[in-house]
Amino acid sequence: MDRSQEFMFGIPWIMSFFHQDWRMDAATEVEAVADQLVEELEPETLLLVRRDARLLLDGLLSDRITVLWEGCADEGKYFFRRGRVTDGAAWMREVIGVCDAWLSRRTDTPALCDADRYEGTELASEVLTAVEEFTSLLDREVVDALAECARCCTPDLALRLLLRALPMKSASLSPNYLYLSEGQYERLQALGKDFHYGEYVVSAIDYLVEPGT
Repeated sequence: MDRSQEFMFGIPWIMSFFHQDWRMDAATEVEAVADQLVEELEPETLLLVRRDARLLLDGLLSDRITVLWEGCADEGKYFFRRGRVTDGAAWMREVIGVCDAWLSRRTDTPALCDADRYEGTELASEVLTAVEEFTSLLDREVVDALAECARCCTPDLALRLLLRALPMKSASLSPNYLYLSEGQYERLQALGKDFHYGEYVVSAIDYLVEPGT
C-alpha cells in the first residue's frame, strides 16, 4: 500500500470509528471494531493498525495510552467508563488481537513496505515543536502524552494523533470551538508533506482554521 494515497491510517483510523452510537449491534468494543474490518480491506491497512498499537504498548505506560485514546477518539472520554476495557494498554492488546484474527484469515499478507514503515525519526524535533505549539489549546496531559509518544514511539504516530486531538478538543468546546491560525495549519501541512501523507490526512482539519490569522 502506498500510504500517500490514503486518508488517515493506523490507530487514528480506528479512533475515527467511535461516536455516540458506535457499538450499534455489537456486544463489546472488540466486536464493534471487528465489524468494521471488512474482508475487502487491504492487509496493509490492518498491519498499520497493529504496528501503531504495538508501538504504543512498547513505548508508553498504560495511563499515557489511556490519555491519548480519551483525547483523540470520538467520544473517547466515555470509552473506558462504559465498557469492559479498563485502560489503554488492555485496549491496545485487544486491537492487536482483532488485527491478528483478521490477518489469520488471509493467505496473501505481505510485509510492510519501506514507505509504510517510515517513522520520521529525523523529524522528531519538528513534531515536538508542533505538539508544544498547541499547549494552550489542548489539555496539558494530552500534550505531555503526545510529546512522549514522539520521543518513545515514533514522531509519525505522534503527529497523526495530534491531528486527531485537535478536532476532538474543538468538538468538546462547542459552541466556542478551537481555532488554528493559518500559520499553525501551514506548519502542519508542511509536516504532512515531510511524512508523505495523502492530501486528506492534514486537510481533514482545515475547517478549524480561522481566516486572516
